[in-house]
Amino acid sequence: MALLDRLQLIRELEDLRGSRVITYVTSDRPHPFQAQMAMDVVRRFYNHLSSFQTANKIDVFLFSTGGDTMVPWRLASLLREYCQHLGVLIPYKAHSAATMLALGANEIIMGPLSELSPIDSSVQTPYNPPNADQPNEPKTQISVEDIMGFFSLARDRIGIADQDNLITAFGHLTHRVHPLAIGAIYRSHALTRLLATRLLEMHYTDDVRKRAIGRIVDELAEKLYYHSYTISRGEAQKLGIPVVFALPEIEKSMMRLFMQYEQELQLGRPFNPAALTDSAPELSLPVAMIESRMFSDEIRTVLKVRVAQPGQPPLLQVEAGQWQTQAISTQEA
Repeated sequence: MALLDRLQLIRELEDLRGSRVITYVTSDRPHPFQAQMAMDVVRRFYNHLSSFQTANKIDVFLFSTGGDTMVPWRLASLLREYCQHLGVLIPYKAHSAATMLALGANEIIMGPLSELSPIDSSVQTPYNPPNADQPNEPKTQISVEDIMGFFSLARDRIGIADQDNLITAFGHLTHRVHPLAIGAIYRSHALTRLLATRLLEMHYTDDVRKRAIGRIVDELAEKLYYHSYTISRGEAQKLGIPVVFALPEIEKSMMRLFMQYEQELQLGRPFNPAALTDSAPELSLPVAMIESRMFSDEIRTVLKVRVAQPGQPPLLQVEAGQWQTQAISTQEA
């Protein structure tokens, strides 16, 4: 049984690390099987944490491409209520909000495949520009890199240094992008910087490390320019992030557990609507999972085929599920 295999690997990691392990995995597949970090996981984490007898050291096994900016701060604050030492184990992707959660850890365990990313956020408001190619689709998202890239181009490449000319350039920008959308980007960017700083301050307590916080936040929030940029463990270490290279046995254990989730969530597989047929008109897959040796939580997306009008292709109906919890029996744990 897949669950029992994952539990065995969780226990293996706990023995290797001398910690209690909670896994948090969200699907990186395209819609309709994509999931992001969201505030509804906080209550689930609490159930796991409150079931631990003693846990001076907790590790979060993390795979996610990001989500709600507030989730990392809330989760890290909750985790700190139950441990003195917090670790984050990254087998592969921990992007955006997942990178922010890692910043709240005393140590980030990374292997050769592990990657972090910039933490700048994209904003979508009613004031965003419409999608030029597809007007009926959601409006174009704007990121802080887009705005900063515009002014970097004006200053560094075109050579506009005069303040009056920069103000004129800003005026041209506001003719294309609504001022309230630009304001929303600024607020989101300021919040990201604030939360990243506070997450690092949770454990960067000596004077030397405190001085590094501003530089780390600058790099992750502003200076990498491209949201899809990936940061290897070596580069992360050079930035001053508390990265530890995984020992070979820990890295192998992390990857074995990740491959279990990769299979369970079918990560990396494109969705083929042809897989839904009259004989199998429904597809149900987990899109996010939280597990420890005490509980297994998952949320599923269900895709159903609905008969359309004669001569028309079938309709696909997406049903978002609710979190479901399975308690682990004493024998299994």
